[in-house]
Amino acid sequence: MIIIESWDIMEDKKENKTFMMVLIGIIGACLITIGLTYAYWILTREQTGENVVNTACLNINFTGENDITLNKAYPLKPEELENFLSKATPYHFTIENTCDDLATATINLESLNAGTDKQLQDEYIDAILYETDYHNNLNSEKKLNESMYNDENKVISNSLHAYELYNFVLQKRETKSFNLLLYMDPNTPMVDANMNATWKGKITLSAGYKEEPTANLNGLKVPVVESGDGLYAVSHDVSEISEEWNKTEYRYAGANPNNYVSFNNEIWRVIGLVNVKNVENVEQRIKIVRTDGVKEQNNFGNYAWDSINYPYINNWTTSKLKDMLNGIYFESELGECYIGTDNTAYQNTCDFNTGMELPKGFDDTARSLIDNEVIWNIGGWSTSSIIANQFYEKERGINTGNGNTYPAEWSNETDESGKHNGIGLIYPSDFGYAVGGEVRNNCLTKNLSNYKENNCGTNNWLKSNNSLWTLSPNNSESSIFSINSSGFINNGSSTYYAYGIWPTLYLKSSVKITPNPHPEQEYGTIDNPFQLTQSGI
Repeated sequence: MIIIESWDIMEDKKENKTFMMVLIGIIGACLITIGLTYAYWILTREQTGENVVNTACLNINFTGENDITLNKAYPLKPEELENFLSKATPYHFTIENTCDDLATATINLESLNAGTDKQLQDEYIDAILYETDYHNNLNSEKKLNESMYNDENKVISNSLHAYELYNFVLQKRETKSFNLLLYMDPNTPMVDANMNATWKGKITLSAGYKEEPTANLNGLKVPVVESGDGLYAVSHDVSEISEEWNKTEYRYAGANPNNYVSFNNEIWRVIGLVNVKNVENVEQRIKIVRTDGVKEQNNFGNYAWDSINYPYINNWTTSKLKDMLNGIYFESELGECYIGTDNTAYQNTCDFNTGMELPKGFDDTARSLIDNEVIWNIGGWSTSSIIANQFYEKERGINTGNGNTYPAEWSNETDESGKHNGIGLIYPSDFGYAVGGEVRNNCLTKNLSNYKENNCGTNNWLKSNNSLWTLSPNNSESSIFSINSSGFINNGSSTYYAYGIWPTLYLKSSVKITPNPHPEQEYGTIDNPFQLTQSGI
């Protein structure tokens, strides 16, 4: 219990003495009553066979220590408050979610009747709740007032008011520690009503089960995470392009998320459920990529993005790499390519038919799953010194190759070869959004050119040990943005350089993702990848 008593000051000395108040918070083993609410659920089913009832796990441990004892406290002047808060001893408590389910938790400060004592009003009490440093104040408001009322969720039935200090989600098996500081509001008036008065209160906790959020990846429900490796919800904030692109996407992020999928008799990886343009509308498709270093699969090697001869043009619709991926690779044939090492490419013949030294091209089943009607946006920008969200918008903008003389889209209508099969490369923003772990939130505020300095490549499954081409041009010069092997986006590389390639494509909306039928194994792993099926075939 938290008790605040005001100091009795003689009437004839009111105007000549400092108005002193004592804040005494005595929270001992024999006095403290922590309110815990445990929510229970009963799931019933009416069926012809046996009825089964299950309960969800919900068990929250609440542990408090370091009682508050502040002697000779008084309404502080603003200039005195900082020093007081930095030296005050807070009430410390810990909340632990002991279950494998998410839980919502609400921390209230509930005021109690002072009983036979004179009641000090709630409005003269200020509260600061924080985790590590009192400057990191979790309250939107510190002063107890009506805007913080949470009376409908009182834990103590006869409390005067419940003030919500913090509402949050506890992850599975997560523990959070908090500190609470209480002090008298600096504007407490020096009147008789506040003399020799008492304020009492208790910290209470209410918790409930929170259903784990999921995303529907073409028929497969996958948990959406907020930390670690897994599928993240990604929201966009665009201003220069249609708001249709603001639809929430779901992308895999982290060092090694379980996003492996069986495709073309190989192991590919799912980038996520992302926004694409189809005819005139923005829709969502599953996007997958063939990465290096997956089991014993052959890697591609290094290729020029376009011709090795001047002039160097960064137009994807006419590039040599586009022709190779959507020609001999798509058709599983032997033909012309531009391959090389050490940034130097040369014309050669590549064999995508035998699957001996190079990967084998697509078979008929794989071709039937590829959506070749989506429109690939090939907008560019002049620098990689922008964040992932900004790059996402530039990729879908109108700025294209050098001189802005090329279309900002690649589709059946704009492909000069007259043949479009829908095989592209990853975008810079794909790389930017693939960072997970503890650094994710910080990295998403950093320029893609600075990902190395901020360790954003260490928790990024799209980082390669080899430099990789992206689809996006630098529109201030004849170059292409690439992913450096150190884990950041280069400002632009010459099109004749020989870099690694990771073919990327969109699956038709009719393609369904299902787990590999091995219930004893976690699905989506390299040994138990997702499976693809197409409805109607």
